[in-house]
Amino acid sequence: MDDGKLLNLSVGDNVPDNRFTAKAWSGEVAIQGKPVSVDITRPAVKALAGQQFPVLAELELYFSCLVRKQVRFRALTGFEQVSTGYARVLPGLFASFRAVCTQHCKIADVDGKPPVETLPVKRSGLFVPDWLKLDFRAGQWLGAYGFKRTL
Repeated sequence: MDDGKLLNLSVGDNVPDNRFTAKAWSGEVAIQGKPVSVDITRPAVKALAGQQFPVLAELELYFSCLVRKQVRFRALTGFEQVSTGYARVLPGLFASFRAVCTQHCKIADVDGKPPVETLPVKRSGLFVPDWLKLDFRAGQWLGAYGFKRTL
């Protein structure tokens, strides 16, 4: 895998729970100070063992004309591994959260993917998700995250 190459992308649509039934690891990590429950399937744990570089699962909440959530996967190389913004989930696996927004909302004026910038979030605990599920199927990473329902 090339440095920084996007491995796979889950665009917030409903991923069936049966995709994540073969749990090999369940636990909790703190992402930006908030506890996040994590479930990782057996194929994902096995895939981690074969990676040359650690993998980052970046939980992205995208604000634009609409709101979108996604999990981006990429390899970590060099000094990126020691970033204080990454939570160590397992050896070779880190997670982070990033709220982003488009630099402007006139999509028609942009060729290709609109540029984004990190959105400064003062109370990140309100935006960091409550759970994360990771899988590895057919050579691709798959991720989903969400929020607990509170009544």
